Amino acid sequence: MRSSRNGADAKLLSEAIAALRELVSRARKADDRSFNDGDSVDVWKSDELSAAIERAEAVIAKAEAAIAEPAPE
Repeated sequence: MRSSRNGADAKLLSEAIAALRELVSRARKADDRSFNDGDSVDVWKSDELSAAIERAEAVIAKAEAAIAEPAPE
């Protein structure tokens, strides 16, 4: 019973990592701020969005490291 639970948890964690990785990829391509001066529009990524991307990447790295660790016996 325990190993099937661990397998289900590992699969769920892998799916969550994949989803987070996709969100990070899309967020890197997005700009969440803009300014229109009437002649042109400047767009950029806010510090908050950039920080959220960095936090998500750190979480991905930690989760992948946890998955790679051998399970204690």
